[in-house]
Amino acid sequence: MSTANPFFETWTTPFATPPFERVSPEHFMPAIEKGIAEQQGEIAAIANDPAPAAFANVIEPFERSGETLRRTLLVFRNLAGTVSDEALRKVERDVAPVLARHRSAIWLDPKLFSRVEAVFSARETSGLDAEQKRLLERIHKGFVRAGAKLSPAQRKRAAEITERLATLGTQFSQNILKDENDFLLVLESEDDL
Repeated sequence: MSTANPFFETWTTPFATPPFERVSPEHFMPAIEKGIAEQQGEIAAIANDPAPAAFANVIEPFERSGETLRRTLLVFRNLAGTVSDEALRKVERDVAPVLARHRSAIWLDPKLFSRVEAVFSARETSGLDAEQKRLLERIHKGFVRAGAKLSPAQRKRAAEITERLATLGTQFSQNILKDENDFLLVLESEDDL
């Protein structure tokens, strides 16, 4: 078992690429948990900011939130999709519902959504450039599609469904991967070619 978690370090590799040779399956869950905790704090700061909602204090920090989590998941998904072994598949199964709950907590947060909605409502009069408007529209649409406009009971149910789908989707993907890995095409003669 490795001792130093590379996700808790600044990468000094060329172009700050992940140090894949130092990453082990046991590094992921602590890094994901840390990333979730950091992003929860960042999201709470946005949602509870007493200043009037504006692009600079809602959308920009929302877009920048979760950097540790994002960095960890990019490496995790890369490895899980290419060199997956049972240890990585177990992490994938364990983390799927955790990430689904985390995403639902963000996208279904009524305080956060009310601030996003306020910025969205003022988009034509707030002096945003085309790029800012597009980002705002995409983020707003993400909240709406996730269920932010639903009633509290409906949001709760949507979160439950999202978590279950994350678990089932991971299970399905792993079943497909296992099936593909178990497949063997035996060619016994030149005619089989």
